[in-house]
Amino acid sequence: MSLRFALGTKPQCAFALCPVQVAPLKSVPRWVNASRRLSSLSPSHRTRAISHYPCLPTLNCSLEYGQVRWRLRIPTTAFSSKTASNNSAVAANANATSQRLKWKLIARIAYYLRIPFLVLSVYSIGYQQGIMDYSRDPKKMEASLLDTILAGVGCISTEDRAGVLVAYEGEWRTILARFRANHRRRAGEDGAYDEEYRRVLMLRNVAVVGERIVKVAQAHVKQKLKEAVRDATSRLPPEVLDNETRLYSALEELEEVELWTRASRHMEGPWKYVLIPSSLPNAFVSEILPHRIFITTSLLQKFVSSQDELALVLGHEISHLILGHSSAQNSFETSFRTIEILLLSIDPSEGLLSLAFMSFLASVRGAIGASYSRENERTADELGIKLTAMACYNTREASQVFHKMHLHNIESGMESSSSKVGWGGLLSFFDSHPPSDERFRSLLEVGGLSRIGLEIILCLTN
Repeated sequence: MSLRFALGTKPQCAFALCPVQVAPLKSVPRWVNASRRLSSLSPSHRTRAISHYPCLPTLNCSLEYGQVRWRLRIPTTAFSSKTASNNSAVAANANATSQRLKWKLIARIAYYLRIPFLVLSVYSIGYQQGIMDYSRDPKKMEASLLDTILAGVGCISTEDRAGVLVAYEGEWRTILARFRANHRRRAGEDGAYDEEYRRVLMLRNVAVVGERIVKVAQAHVKQKLKEAVRDATSRLPPEVLDNETRLYSALEELEEVELWTRASRHMEGPWKYVLIPSSLPNAFVSEILPHRIFITTSLLQKFVSSQDELALVLGHEISHLILGHSSAQNSFETSFRTIEILLLSIDPSEGLLSLAFMSFLASVRGAIGASYSRENERTADELGIKLTAMACYNTREASQVFHKMHLHNIESGMESSSSKVGWGGLLSFFDSHPPSDERFRSLLEVGGLSRIGLEIILCLTN
């Protein structure tokens, strides 16, 4: 007679999940004896015995086909409840861990983003403070900004600043006569014209040419604004054209219309021409002090020998203002510096490696900014030569100013005499201006009759 130890499905699952040690097969007779003793008890005594020993299993003995089958019936209530509690504890721990990781990630993102927000907040506070200072005392603020601009071109000493000359629009007609009258009263003292008189002649020349360039620039901006509005309205639906409020809102959202509207605001109004005694050759227009053209005596003495060349220089600088290059460059610098600060905040390195990372970011910013600046210079050259032609100046003679700059740069070692520097050669990533020889050749091409013949015809008809 063979002995088989049979288990049902549910007891198997209970044994699989329960850490209770099962009695070996050789101890089964003990369970048989216990079962026989329990079955010999009366029902009341059997119930009391089982309740006194809750973990005691019950063995059912039966005969089946001449074989003895022992079926072990295990109470699974305690096992299943303990398993469920273990599963719930594991799930709770996993949920708590997931929550901690999520909040840790949110805290890390907030830590990284707070620095750019702080930078933008400081920038906004400074901008608002500048507006408040300007509204309180505009003249004092303009004088402070003028001192900053003069210091940027090397005009620092009191004598140099006393030599700064300013001509208002239309004043060039009388500025020289007034100076001659004052100089005759001093002629008996010094007996000759001095350096101040030569600078007054420079200022008069700048005012004469600048007034013509400004007028054609204002006309050009008005024409471009009309064309942009006409092209925009031709693409708008009739229901927008019939509503004036919706029409203005739709036009303000267009980039082309916004560009020429902003340029019109920059160009309208009386202009001033500022001559700065400085050894640094430079000319520029600043948005922080609008309606002013700044030019140094060194630029006029070294590179400008005719009104044609002066017209191209002034037209180039006004083109920067019309095309909004200064505002775009400022926005680029602010955005890139914010990104740079964000990257530095998440840099895990320390010490010298962190300093190397800072130098790398500064180099990348300088290279990208220089590339952006070179493209701005090329577009300003194209519009500047166009304004020169519209003001009835000789564009081929005007282009010679960049040839002179090229020769000067060769002598100083800043450029090579080889044409490969500007035409297919390696260009320095950190140069803010294209090579002068490249600009000279490009302006000769753009200044041909085939490219700006219409401007020359308009000049001849006026």
